[in-house]
Amino acid sequence: MSLLKNWKLILATMTVAMFTACAGSNGGSDDDYSSDDESSVEASSENSGAKAAAKKKEPPKEVIDENKLKKTEQEATAINEDNHKLRKEIFDAKNKLGMSTAEDAE
Repeated sequence: MSLLKNWKLILATMTVAMFTACAGSNGGSDDDYSSDDESSVEASSENSGAKAAAKKKEPPKEVIDENKLKKTEQEATAINEDNHKLRKEIFDAKNKLGMSTAEDAE
């Protein structure tokens, strides 16, 4: 087969080769790449140590008691009732105006 007949295959192969080559590069600049492996290891160990210290300093988790749970449940119920009332008002207003009350398809 001739090269002109397989141009799509050649194009796909070249594209994959370019992406593979670019995936491992530093964007073309050698200045950003550090050849000193010890400094890289030290920097990464310092970062992991900082992350571990940050995790240790997290505030203690909030304790949820029964009263707080009941209060939150009452608030959620009240909000749900308000939502139902507002939806009913919107439905009634749409009916008065003669607008469609079906849900909009997205």
